[in-house]
Amino acid sequence: MKHVRAAEWAVLAGGVGILATLWQPWFSYGVTLLSFPTRSVIISVSGWDGLGWFLVALLILSALLGIGLFFGFAMNAHDAVTLPFGATLGAVAIPTLIALMVVLFTRPGLGLELPASAVSIEPAGWLGAISMVVLTAGSLVSIRNERTEGASRAYSPPPPRPAPPADTADPAAS
Repeated sequence: MKHVRAAEWAVLAGGVGILATLWQPWFSYGVTLLSFPTRSVIISVSGWDGLGWFLVALLILSALLGIGLFFGFAMNAHDAVTLPFGATLGAVAIPTLIALMVVLFTRPGLGLELPASAVSIEPAGWLGAISMVVLTAGSLVSIRNERTEGASRAYSPPPPRPAPPADTADPAAS
């Protein structure tokens, strides 16, 4: 675990945060019924239902890649193990973050054809968005791995070449 940097901890926190918030309500709509007695009804939708299957798949892929990247570094794996996780996460996380922000700020109509202004974003939605930002930032910093210490970065230079024999004449000098 001593080889794990702050970027990898951020990736782990973001990945776990995304997976934890998908079950919570991300969007809600409140309505007051004019009956006797007056009642308020709140319709809430979890991340699984409110974000759409494609965005949920991208979020799960990003979270799993982030968790895999963390465990690769925690086990002090070679670059052949950590680089595919980091490179793929770097390529997937940015479009996923952009798509998530578009969905959050356009606020889906919850399948009821509601206007965007009537739908509110729940705290789990904001936590999911923050988790995706942390995951994306951590993945971009983690890609820039310039460490030279550690068993996975050990390098021993090849032995020097032997000197040429002294009694041979240089054909270029004649």
